[in-house]
Amino acid sequence: MKGSARFRMIFAVAWLSLTVSLGIWWWILGLRQARTIAEMTKDTTSAQELQRVDRMLKLEGSFFLGMLTLGGVTLAWLSYRDFKRAKLISDFFTTVTHEMRTPLASLQLQIEGLISDNKNKPILVRYEKLLKENKRIESRMEKAFYLASLMQGEKLYIETFPLQELVSSVKTDYPDLIIDPSCNVHTEIIADKRAIESILQNLIENAGLHGKATSIRLYSVESENKKIHLSIGDNGIGFSGNLRDLTKPFVRHTRTSGTGIGLYIAKNLLEKMGGKLSLSSTNKGFTATLEVKKQTI
Repeated sequence: MKGSARFRMIFAVAWLSLTVSLGIWWWILGLRQARTIAEMTKDTTSAQELQRVDRMLKLEGSFFLGMLTLGGVTLAWLSYRDFKRAKLISDFFTTVTHEMRTPLASLQLQIEGLISDNKNKPILVRYEKLLKENKRIESRMEKAFYLASLMQGEKLYIETFPLQELVSSVKTDYPDLIIDPSCNVHTEIIADKRAIESILQNLIENAGLHGKATSIRLYSVESENKKIHLSIGDNGIGFSGNLRDLTKPFVRHTRTSGTGIGLYIAKNLLEKMGGKLSLSSTNKGFTATLEVKKQTI
């Protein structure tokens, strides 16, 4: 977003410079032509008519250049304001996420210590619920950090790694995740491993939290265009609205829906890696498919 605002500002300045230069050139050329014709004409009536045309060119040309300059300056100013606003939002997300990470990590360690030292089951249930909510907040902060990184145009670390590493990492965090036998774990993927893990984790969380799913499955399909499709499918309630709206940030679809930042980040990260995110939904569940590059021999 920040890079996009900078591009718009540069484009506005370039457009202003080009159009004003063309306008000035047209104005000067018109005045020269009128003066040349006036000097070549001896007839008084023709000379008066040319003088009238000359005045018209000066007045209308001045008005045209003034409006052109005003429009260009306004466009450049609006683009600059947009750029500053994007930078302010980016700095805000970066500051907040960095400031919140340390106390959240400290709080999680303390809760885990209380859980390990306490034998009272009713209290343990409360501690575990508190730990779950703390992890949820930490997850939200992680998404905000990714959003800030996208705004700042941070480059991704593209590497080649086997699907096995990705599956093992996600399976560790979500032991109930069903890995379909169709997943060829020996397939080499070309992507940012941390980004793909974050996307899959967000999709799994959404399936359980918003989709009310009791079963979540990960499966893959390899295509002939050097791509592999990783899909997260669930048996939840699905989504009845416009699927395109799901990737728009800060758009709430129901009272229980989130901010939409997660899917927005997923879409942008995949596009940065040369892939894309596809969503589909039925009354039998919701499916999100990640298209990423694969290593070919």
